Amino acid sequence: LSNNFLTGDIPPEIGGLLRLRMLDLTNNTLTGSIPSVLGALVSAAIRVHGNDMIRGKNKNDMIAPLSLCSNVPEFDLFNDTTWCPPERNALRTFYNEAKGEEWINATGWVDEFNSHCEWRGVECN
Repeated sequence: LSNNFLTGDIPPEIGGLLRLRMLDLTNNTLTGSIPSVLGALVSAAIRVHGNDMIRGKNKNDMIAPLSLCSNVPEFDLFNDTTWCPPERNALRTFYNEAKGEEWINATGWVDEFNSHCEWRGVECN
């Protein structure tokens, strides 16, 4: 599907195709955010680079869903620190190991599209 002049949003229904091994959407004119359900495709290679109009959920940012950055090592932006900040993955691991779901106040933690800098108790420069 690469280089096909595809436009519009990436359909979230693609996240339900669990037998998918490769999703190559590179070099199109896709817009919108990357659906968080793509994080369920843990065995797939997911390619989205070259779609300059893709943004995070908050239209001005460039951040990929947390599940995609932490669960899908074959995501082509996995090592791009703008889209998948390593600090966010490390803090997610901390949250899980420290039983974050039991914290009294975990506002914003492990939200799919929030920057880790917006998580309660985390400050970034």
